[in-house]
Amino acid sequence: MNDSFKYQTAADPPELARYLAVLAEGVKAGTLTVAEGHMSFTILPRGLIDLGLKVRRKQGRTRVSLELSWAEGEPESDPGPPAEEP
Repeated sequence: MNDSFKYQTAADPPELARYLAVLAEGVKAGTLTVAEGHMSFTILPRGLIDLGLKVRRKQGRTRVSLELSWAEGEPESDPGPPAEEP
């Protein structure tokens, strides 16, 4: 499946922090839906998630790029040891 969704906006730091917090909660919960207008995109982060972070300065501007990736169909994170049987 080659679906894609792109979102770009300008925001002040508190608004940006709220947006990033929503993304973080979606990753933590294992489901995240992003939407703008009539377009929406749902992702299901599971298993081991690769994180890429790139920071650069060029001509008076700073850019931070964040990339998350995972294999679709990966099992959820390890739930821990099995419960003891009576």
